[in-house]
Amino acid sequence: MAKQLVDINGLQAKFSLNKDLSPYDMPPHFFTEAQNVRFLDGKAGKILGHSQVLGTPTAAPYWAINWLQGTTDLWIYGGATELYQIDGSTHSTVTRTTGGSYTTIAGTTNNWHGGILGGVLVVTNGLDVPQSFTQAGTDFTDLSDWPSTLRCKAIVPFKNHLVALNLTDSSTEKPFDIRWSDAIPAGASTNGANTWNTASTASESAQVSLSGTKGHVLNGLQLGNELMIYKEDSVYGLTYVGGNFTFRIREVFKDTGMLARDGVVDLGNGSHVFLATNDVLIHNGTSIRSVIDDHMKTFLFNEIDSTYYYKTFLTHNKLKTEVWICFPQTGATNGLPDTALIWNYREDTWTIRDLPNVNYIAKGEIDPGTTNTWAATTTAWQDEAFSWATQEYNPSVDSLLMCGTNDTKLYMADLSTKFDGTNFTMLMERTGLGLNDPTKVKSVTSFYPRIDGTGTVDISIGAELNPFQGVTYSPAVTFNIGQDNKVDCRVRGKFIAVKFENASSNRFRVSGYAFETESVSTR
Repeated sequence: MAKQLVDINGLQAKFSLNKDLSPYDMPPHFFTEAQNVRFLDGKAGKILGHSQVLGTPTAAPYWAINWLQGTTDLWIYGGATELYQIDGSTHSTVTRTTGGSYTTIAGTTNNWHGGILGGVLVVTNGLDVPQSFTQAGTDFTDLSDWPSTLRCKAIVPFKNHLVALNLTDSSTEKPFDIRWSDAIPAGASTNGANTWNTASTASESAQVSLSGTKGHVLNGLQLGNELMIYKEDSVYGLTYVGGNFTFRIREVFKDTGMLARDGVVDLGNGSHVFLATNDVLIHNGTSIRSVIDDHMKTFLFNEIDSTYYYKTFLTHNKLKTEVWICFPQTGATNGLPDTALIWNYREDTWTIRDLPNVNYIAKGEIDPGTTNTWAATTTAWQDEAFSWATQEYNPSVDSLLMCGTNDTKLYMADLSTKFDGTNFTMLMERTGLGLNDPTKVKSVTSFYPRIDGTGTVDISIGAELNPFQGVTYSPAVTFNIGQDNKVDCRVRGKFIAVKFENASSNRFRVSGYAFETESVSTR
């Protein structure tokens, strides 16, 4: 029979990773494996790496937040027993002076959490009195007028109030309870002695129990004019109404809840994405739907470490329109997230990225003047992903700061073509391609990839006669981008496979590829 070209490209449908559907039945634009790949604009390319920034942390960072004190842009990070400040690349301790070091969070299920209310930074570790850092302050202090016996797992600014979630009072756990403060003036951490006094008629403070379902309260995040309260098995909404009730509470979703405390992000378009106990969901406060069904759902929940699942967290990479689901795979070092399952919500594509065992990824401004310099770089000149002073930085869009807890480093994501100065491996593979007729044995003699970029890519072509028999690959061929136009091969089978591999620092993108095939028999 005559030879024919079978073309597959990212314009037919966006390239993406799919590990839930059978490779023998799903459309050809899906890849069956993708590691350290980014699918964007209908192309598949090597993802950007990360580099150390902001100097060397004084202690292993567990959590971080970007905060503006006056005109000074600061990063605050929490260690196991202390809080620290970064001004430029200078690190200093800002732990409370009265009371000293905090109860260690190492070896516990706790982590730092907090936010900014009227310019005041408020944080909690779940074990000690919440801390505040005012605009005029030089260190953290115990939150003023906070009840001395009360603790909370999370604390969230909302309107002019602070909302404390998942309480412990006098060592008695109250995991269904939330307590909100009286209205607090901008720039202050308190409104006087009754700020948290739920018995005072002069205060808007109150404490309620969200005990309609059995799940514990985990976190809260504002969505429009509501504060969404996420429990393990339901979602509630808190709306300010003033008067005797202060806040109105409604049950938003009663059949689904959140897996881990930091498992929710705000897309900034009136939607939240959160990791449920068996799904990844997007909602607008009224309607809710899965974004992962028939894509990566089975894979994700099979891979999350069942012991350290609570360390899973989400982060929003706004510049790339991505949500990163960061989780520890079984056996991850110290149970720290080592993998990010990434959903591009603009293109509805999925991929996987390796992580350097991070306990948290914060969003904020990372001054490229402190990172894109000869002194700061850990990458060789010829391997840099960016021209000097022209990296992918936008001061109006937050960058991602990785808390490298295992390495005692802070990394900026999507910076450089290496992982902290070391080359990393990128892999894309598609198996089970029937190439228009899965009933016929096909001979593939040539493969035509369309790749823009620099350097080389190793390409392997394989085949199998029957589903799940196992792919036999021809030896990998080094494809020189911009010089070569095809890969010669000789494979035969009903189902064809292709694999792209790269372990150097060059960048490239695959927009499509074609197989030159000839049907030779039906068995």
